[in-house]
Amino acid sequence: MLNLYEVPPGAVVACEIFHLFDHTGIYLGDDVVVELQGSGLVRAISSNRFLDGRSGEELLVACNSRGEVIYAPEVAARASAKIYTFETYDLLQNNCHRFTYACVSGKSEPVTSFFDLKQALKALWRQDIHWRVVRR
Repeated sequence: MLNLYEVPPGAVVACEIFHLFDHTGIYLGDDVVVELQGSGLVRAISSNRFLDGRSGEELLVACNSRGEVIYAPEVAARASAKIYTFETYDLLQNNCHRFTYACVSGKSEPVTSFFDLKQALKALWRQDIHWRVVRR
């Protein structure tokens, strides 16, 4: 288990929503996560707020096979640049997973589910992705 302050800016984070869905965002450091909210607002929130109202009580972070967090400063910069902007939100076509992948890759691709995101990250980073629990 990682401590929250061991997670570097530019990492992909996730949580579960009622055992049916997952929610993703980009970690900026200092307990700040950037997410695409269902209203279409891109906002910076705490990890507690990221988990609030969702069944998942664990924050997860994308890691490599050695358990090291995968991150990049440019991912944090892309996410930061989007704060307080609006996107046309659609649960299936333009959701948090597409937003997260666009921050990671710099491209808007049809990544619409957590499964799609995991596969896209695996292809982009050319390695298997493992999800580690983050202690807050």
